Amino acid sequence: MLRSSNLCRLASKTRGKATLAGDDYQYLEKSEIPSYHFQKSLRRLPIPKLQDSVNRYLAASKPVLSPDVYAKTEAAIRKFEKHEGPALQESLLAYDKAHRDTSYISEPWFDMYLRARVPIAVNYNPFLMYAPDPDAKFNEQLTRATNLAISYARIKRSLDENVFGPEVFHMNPKKSDTKLFRTVCKTLPPSLSWFGAVAFNAYPLDMSQYKSLFCGTRIPKRGKDLLYLEPTAKHFITIYKGVPYSVRILDDTGSLLAPEDVQASLAWILKNGKEAKPEESVGALTSLDRDAWADARVELEQSGNGELLRKIDGGIFAICLDDLKTEDHQRLFQSLLIGDESRNRWFDKCFQTIVDANGQATINFEHSWGDGVAVLRLMEESFKDTNKNHFVSPDDVPRSHNPANVQPLEFKLTDSLRAKIQAAQSSHVSANSDLDFSTMEYEHLNRDVIKSTKLSPDSVMQLAIQVAFYSLYKEFVPTYESCSTAAFLKGRTECMRSATSATRAATLAILEEGRKDIRPLLTDCSNQHFQLVKEASMGQGFDRHLLGLKITAQRLNQDLPEFFQDAGYARMGHFVLSTSTLSTETIIFGGFGPVVPDGFGVGYNVAPNQLGAVISSNKSKRDSAAFAAALYKSLDIIRSHLLGSN
Repeated sequence: MLRSSNLCRLASKTRGKATLAGDDYQYLEKSEIPSYHFQKSLRRLPIPKLQDSVNRYLAASKPVLSPDVYAKTEAAIRKFEKHEGPALQESLLAYDKAHRDTSYISEPWFDMYLRARVPIAVNYNPFLMYAPDPDAKFNEQLTRATNLAISYARIKRSLDENVFGPEVFHMNPKKSDTKLFRTVCKTLPPSLSWFGAVAFNAYPLDMSQYKSLFCGTRIPKRGKDLLYLEPTAKHFITIYKGVPYSVRILDDTGSLLAPEDVQASLAWILKNGKEAKPEESVGALTSLDRDAWADARVELEQSGNGELLRKIDGGIFAICLDDLKTEDHQRLFQSLLIGDESRNRWFDKCFQTIVDANGQATINFEHSWGDGVAVLRLMEESFKDTNKNHFVSPDDVPRSHNPANVQPLEFKLTDSLRAKIQAAQSSHVSANSDLDFSTMEYEHLNRDVIKSTKLSPDSVMQLAIQVAFYSLYKEFVPTYESCSTAAFLKGRTECMRSATSATRAATLAILEEGRKDIRPLLTDCSNQHFQLVKEASMGQGFDRHLLGLKITAQRLNQDLPEFFQDAGYARMGHFVLSTSTLSTETIIFGGFGPVVPDGFGVGYNVAPNQLGAVISSNKSKRDSAAFAAALYKSLDIIRSHLLGSN
């Protein structure tokens, strides 16, 4: 998170509009290496050894469980390791061998999301806010929305033509991100291409989620939702004042319309859009629990709205044009995560970009189809594209719109449906009335300064989170840090347990008055953190493995092993601290709700000029403002041990 005033500066020279034509306009890029070239040769997500997962589980449990609970947990998992565990491990390995086109956790992970019956707003959908365009002139609602829409379509067209560059992690880009690298990799057959990349010390990442980045939605069904894709769609969805519109962006041949046409459509909506009555704002239904929404959707379809729903379902993406114009962080986050009464949202869409009256742009995305890796790439590419190529300008006088390009989606509503829509708004507001937000910005440390001390910047931030929590509540709690396993075929995420024996020792020492010998403890935290990140990203964490074993027992209709019913196991899955970071200058804010009622959601950024965090909590259980203040103080203390008093 970065202070917006630092980024909203006017560029020294105002840039004009882009004048791209032909393929230069139609596609974001035309990569030499096809988008999905590495997929066939990606390594498969490994299944850890049972003994390794048991030992890692115990190492993570000890710092956060009381001695008596830990003793029972240790006995339970050792019994599991000796008795039920080996047979379940063999069954899981056999299942994995029989499903070589995926990973052992991919389908169960989809299943976990799609079977969840709670509302996806707040509980699952996060938000990520773009930094402003460096040229402040272009941070105008119509201009920003139009430019982003065109950039998204350019990315989609590149993906559809298999010319969007594959995701590759270069250990040393200067040596590997070269013409020779691209020539070698594109020449090799897909079945061998991964090995060619690795020879350059570059590691291709899974691209399977990119197929669901556009044209999709999550459709509510009783018991289990389904994911829907309409890859031939030529329109996106715009929601304004609670009314959804279908906006054409591709012509009949699939080519991108002229920027002025897209701008004209959005300008017409902003100028002429009528406000929907609260009871007619259909998007509010997407905030319901999934079974209630499934029932309401059936009723919508039976009332003659099936075609309109399919328009929304298949839209390439959604853009929500908000009237909100505020600098108040709490009010802003209320809108971005909760959506106020959810009247101007469609939470089921693959992603919806919210552009408010200040021109601030934020993505809120449905989480079952994919993770932060694909969304981050989308944001970074579109941010770079729209800063470089201003397809439209606020100086433009929008042309007259083509009525064929804009279609208001006018639902046929019965009294029963109107009542359900109003009830959805009331229940959504009530369910989230306890949610609170705070922000923390710390300018006395940054990513580069921390690196200069030979410590991991992420480990310093995670330690500060532990110190802050313990200083307030005098306990250590299970802590979740999301870690991508995209280096493997259909990898998703792994939990990195950032509350460790090292952070526990360092926290107690830091808060002990007069202690001076802290620096070695900070090094221990960084080293242990590095090791855990390495294990998690390489598929050697224990959380997904143990979940896979638990699901295997259920799949085989076996009694659930005693270990999975242990109080310690339940406690270890109760993430009081849920944390995530996407450290990039493209994103200035990112946030999500707490994952347990008495928890904190901590979205943080370790940036070149400062450290920042967005903190959420239920105010009846936890105080987000107090946590933000404690986090700031913790960073102050850590800084004094790293750099001295200056």
